[in-house]
Amino acid sequence: MPTPPKPLLQRQTVTAMVAEYIAAKIIGGDYPGGHQIRQEAIAAELGVSRIPVREALLQLEAEGLVVIRTHRGAVVSDLSADDAIDLFDARLLLEPFLVKKAIARLSNQDIANVERALRDYEAAIARGDPKELSRLNWAFHTALLEPSMRPRSMAVLQTLYSSADRYLRLQIEPLKAQTKALQEHRDIFEAYRLRDAVETSRLLKKHVADAAEEIVSQLKRGEAAG
Repeated sequence: MPTPPKPLLQRQTVTAMVAEYIAAKIIGGDYPGGHQIRQEAIAAELGVSRIPVREALLQLEAEGLVVIRTHRGAVVSDLSADDAIDLFDARLLLEPFLVKKAIARLSNQDIANVERALRDYEAAIARGDPKELSRLNWAFHTALLEPSMRPRSMAVLQTLYSSADRYLRLQIEPLKAQTKALQEHRDIFEAYRLRDAVETSRLLKKHVADAAEEIVSQLKRGEAAG
């Protein structure tokens, strides 16, 4: 007797779990650019069938983390200056716009949420925990923008954050860069707390643009050397 198919919701949940697992391997550097991801190996590691693995890889391809090639399967995408420019240009279009929308409907609880995210970021730097900084950086940016009540825009931005994570780690490792980012976060929060939409948007745009410039310069130097 044939096995009945799994419910769609359950399969989607498994696919999401597999996608998170593979993305974490890519972002953490376990799977570098050019690494071939073998579906059967992932399925065996996680104890799932190849169907959710295949679906997860299609999802990660849409996010720019993998490339699916004929006869080679899924390969981790390489870091490149052009890709970084594309990602950060998209962030520069969305984030200053969304933060203005957020401030227009800001509550005291929203401000408290951003302050909590800022304190978490400060604490990670103080204890020398660079692996947490990327996640906490996104948490700060997300807390800033969530009050905009633009769920579709936030979903797009979350995809951009996931794809940009590997690039941010290039820029945020040195302590000097961490200190600079922290001060910029503090300045952004102060303008946000005062509900100054124009100044917050300006500071946020400069913060993202400066990070992009540093990352792209680093990548171009590497490409020239290679």
